[in-house]
Amino acid sequence: MNLPQKRLISRVDMADSMVLTAIFLAAAYWGLEALINVFSPEEISFYRDIFGPHVGDMSMRVIVLCLFLIFGSHVQHTINHRKRAEEALLESYRKLQHARAATILGLAKLAEYRDEGTGTHLERIREYARLLAEEMARISRYREDIDQRYIEDIYQSAILHDIGKVGIPDAVLLKPGELTGDEFEVIKCHTLFGGDAITSIQAQIEGRSFLNIGREIAYSHHEKWDGSGYPRGLRGQEIPLAARIVAVADVYDALTTRRFYKEAFSHQKARQIILNLRGNHFDPDVVDAFLALEGQFDRIREEKLVQEKQAVPTAGECRPAAAQAAAIGCQKGL
Repeated sequence: MNLPQKRLISRVDMADSMVLTAIFLAAAYWGLEALINVFSPEEISFYRDIFGPHVGDMSMRVIVLCLFLIFGSHVQHTINHRKRAEEALLESYRKLQHARAATILGLAKLAEYRDEGTGTHLERIREYARLLAEEMARISRYREDIDQRYIEDIYQSAILHDIGKVGIPDAVLLKPGELTGDEFEVIKCHTLFGGDAITSIQAQIEGRSFLNIGREIAYSHHEKWDGSGYPRGLRGQEIPLAARIVAVADVYDALTTRRFYKEAFSHQKARQIILNLRGNHFDPDVVDAFLALEGQFDRIREEKLVQEKQAVPTAGECRPAAAQAAAIGCQKGL
């Protein structure tokens, strides 16, 4: 159907609506007058009072119908105009939300270029986080905390978990071998860098935003259920829920994808590792949610990996060379 045909159909529909509106109003008017006459000792005719006693019944009804047709047309036009304005506003809001999400993803990928490569790591993380949040929302004690907005916020903010890595030197971040104790202390700082950066942005925003959850995730996604994590050594429920969710999502993705320092583990091997860490590294409830969803995790992993293979080669191919350069720099004390 071409554009002129669509416009014609739209105009016909509008005209039909106007006529139907007028007929409905006129019928309602006549029905009301008839009802009043049932209980009134004298005949009541509003249009005779307006147009005089010499106007015929049919003429009066035609006049009334025309008046209601004009009034109905105006009402229908106002409704249509308001509806189009609302639809335009909603479409504008959807485009703004999409642009915001794309911008956040692009900025977050700048940190990933230095560590994970381009890939679809962030896309997988946010999908995993949303799945876990939706599953945990079914648990009665989390229903008050996890609503639809929370789920959307964790989807948007999960990709900011490692944004603080932009502050870690390449010689440490890209070192292919085992880190020394001092180097690991440097790596730990990425949680503080990321959390502080989001806090500074959030200070310029009024009201609640997805950055509330983003800050919690950036600061605390390396905390452990038994208190042995970093940077603050939080334990159990002290760890923000969003950070506990993203911790499982992040580790699963790290285990099942190839990094410049390791090969990818199978889904079953990653599943067993996470299960073994239930109750010491991870929140038992989050692990249980993962186990309930493991089939979907595996499906998302495979789909995103296929997308990576089909993607156009990008700067991510420089990762081995960058890692080698960082290793040489580290050996030379740079």
